[in-house]
Parts: sequence; structure tokens; C-alpha cells
Amino acid sequence: MTDVDETLAAYESVAARYDELNARMDTAALVDRYVEMADRYGTGGRRLLDAGCGTGRSSVAFRERGFEVTGYDLSPAMVAMARSRPGAEGVRFLVGRLQEPPPGLTGFDVVACVDLPMAYLTTTDELRRALSAARGQLAVDGVLVFDLSTIGYYRRAFGAPTVADRGDRYVAWFAVSPRIEADEVVVTQFDLFERAGAGWERVSMRHAQRHHSDRTVRRVAERAGLRVVATRGLEGTSAREPADEDAHDRILYVARRAG
Repeated sequence: MTDVDETLAAYESVAARYDELNARMDTAALVDRYVEMADRYGTGGRRLLDAGCGTGRSSVAFRERGFEVTGYDLSPAMVAMARSRPGAEGVRFLVGRLQEPPPGLTGFDVVACVDLPMAYLTTTDELRRALSAARGQLAVDGVLVFDLSTIGYYRRAFGAPTVADRGDRYVAWFAVSPRIEADEVVVTQFDLFERAGAGWERVSMRHAQRHHSDRTVRRVAERAGLRVVATRGLEGTSAREPADEDAHDRILYVARRAG
């Protein structure tokens, strides 16, 4: 099974419960950081593509902030959840991959990849293809805004096995990769245990992500015809300057067409 197939299988298996399992993520606040960067470095246009939209939480948040939104995602099950989400009326949802998006998506003022979809691109060539696709989706003066986890976050979050007690469920996660290195793939194992009568049900998932260092992102963006114009560090959903690969959880990037 390829990394893409494994990612797809993981999200298909939890699509119906994804929002519940990620209830602690403040998507609205994260989207606010995206909007701040888009408004500061973009044209102010409101046509937005939510690439890797998942169950549509970010898509609805963008719509509530005045954007005309189209979203697409790798997982048909996640897209089905997005289409049935309250508040998603008027948002068009499609199925497609970041590096192989649905056809005809062009002229967007903002292309947003919210909450780490690009982390699942496990080679620099996949990253280049995704960035090239985003370049083709942008209007001439549009901006691409996306986030990636830092090496510091991967080491803090997955360096040792962790178990979270959520009452009627437990979640355990750890890195399968023997070492967590910069610009390398990090494979993590997630096990969800939910109470079922007198016993427990278990759902297991493996996630293959790649740490793309700031240096790599800038180099690959140039190869894709883009230029990084701004970054912010993220601690939770709070923005920090300058972005720090060790101290912060994520780096939020803004890129434009080169030249």
C-alpha cells in the first residue's frame, strides 16, 4: 500500500467521526490566521479554493468570513460529510488530490491548504506537483496560504508514546519511524479505543507525513514557479514572528506566482 493509499484509508475509516475526534481543534481561529495573511498579502479578492478541505470545517469558516468558496479533498467520505455540513450551502465540494486536483479550478484570489494537508506529500516531487497545481489555480495576483508542522513539533508530539483519556475513549499515538529527522518521512500509529457495551472497539490508523523544512519549502516553491513572501510561526492558533522550526508547532506560509 502506498503512502497515499494509506492516508486515504485512514480518513475514509474515520470520516463520520472526524469532527468529533478533532473537536479540540479551533478551526475558526486557525482560519482567522489564514484570512489575516490573505488580506495582508493578497488583493482582497474573495474567491477562495480550500484545497484538502476535509469535512468542510474550514470551508464553512471561510464562507462565514465573506469568501466564495470551492473545496476539494482526497477522501470521498470526507467530501460527503462536507456536503452535508450545516452552513455549507453554496459551497461546491469536489474530490481530488493536491497534486492531481479536479480540472477547471482557476482564477482564485486565495488558495488555502488548512490544517496540514501538504504534510501528507511524502516526497519533494509530490510537494512540487502540489505547489505547481496551486500556482495554476491562482489568479495573477492571488496568494497561496498553507501550513506545515515543524521538526520541533514532530519530536515533541511523537517522540514518545502518548495516551489521551477522553472518558469513553482512549487515543494512543507514537512514531513508528525509529528516528525523527528533518526533511524525512515520519510514520505515526494512532489507535482509537471506544467503549462498546462491556468491551472496547479498536480503530487503528497509520499516517505517513513528511517534515518539509523551511529551506526545502522555499526551494521547491521556486521550482514550482512560486515565491514565498511571508511566514509566521504558529503555537496552537496564535501567530508568532519570526517563525522558528524548533520552538513553534507549525509554519504558516504565504506564496505568490514568481515574477
